[in-house]
Amino acid sequence: MKKIALILLTFAAFAVTAQEFSKSIPDWYNNPPKSNKKYYGAGVGTSKAIDIAESKAMLDAKTNIAEQVGKVKYSNKKITTKVGVNDKQEETFQSKQIEAELTDVRLIKKVVMQDGDNYSVYVLCEMKKNK
Repeated sequence: MKKIALILLTFAAFAVTAQEFSKSIPDWYNNPPKSNKKYYGAGVGTSKAIDIAESKAMLDAKTNIAEQVGKVKYSNKKITTKVGVNDKQEETFQSKQIEAELTDVRLIKKVVMQDGDNYSVYVLCEMKKNK
């Protein structure tokens, strides 16, 4: 039983070191590639759990691709709140709806940054354009 636990701990140690850790934001995040054949989307996610940070980054990248592929609809909502006796606070919220069909989105690059207990994961995804 001790051998199995030791083997599992060894695999866990290798899994952690397999991540590509970086100290700077990758260039492709701010300047994703452009192509006539593919859509590209870069995304970032931050969390104390590395897997959640990666999921957030993937969602962000897919959203960026969806904005290129589909229809984007913006809506604004104004909320006025009474503050004190005579004052009002007004806030405007903007929401975005994207309608798009994404197929065969592939992860092509990933960089992980660690700042204390938080992980930031940067991803670059691609999807082929329909002919």
